[in-house]
Amino acid sequence: MLRKIKHPLLLLLVPAVLACSSENEEAKGIASTHPALEEELAEDPVTSPVHNSENEEIYQRYRITMEDYVTDDRYTTESMYDGSLADLDENSHPDAGTFRTSLQEGLRNGVNFAGKYTVVTVGCGSTCQQHFIIDRTTGKIIEKIQSSIGAKYSSDSRIFIVNPPDSTINYSECNYCTPEAYVLEENELRKLSYEHEIQQ
Repeated sequence: MLRKIKHPLLLLLVPAVLACSSENEEAKGIASTHPALEEELAEDPVTSPVHNSENEEIYQRYRITMEDYVTDDRYTTESMYDGSLADLDENSHPDAGTFRTSLQEGLRNGVNFAGKYTVVTVGCGSTCQQHFIIDRTTGKIIEKIQSSIGAKYSSDSRIFIVNPPDSTINYSECNYCTPEAYVLEENELRKLSYEHEIQQ
């Protein structure tokens, strides 16, 4: 009688053992692909764009172009304003009221662009920044320009660079990251063309 009961129990145990064995084999299979995945990710130009030769070439071209603008004496500020700094004129731009607090806080940094202006940057998303340029002699917002990866400017130059060159950016994948140079003339930003401005 006992012998008859033992056999059915063994039959029930066999599928359970096989199932465990199958799970172990599957887990082993997944684990074995990990090194290959790791290798593939290491070669991904999005995660390691600095090693991408195409990106490096584009980056160097942008870097040299932008440096030419920054170091060009034609764009140097002639004088630095040293009078009293005007408060924000909220009537000078439709967005002034919306960003009042951020703009007022940014104005505390004093003159930081082209001798008499303060640039205040306000975020508008993970890859979006708005740059307000405020004339500190009047408090008026004279320009608002948007970037995707920031801006570069200085107190002694009229050059304003949108999306300054960055070696970590894969330019072939990010069209909105292209660096652009502007010059401030008569309270307005004028976009510069490398071919016409530098090479002539």
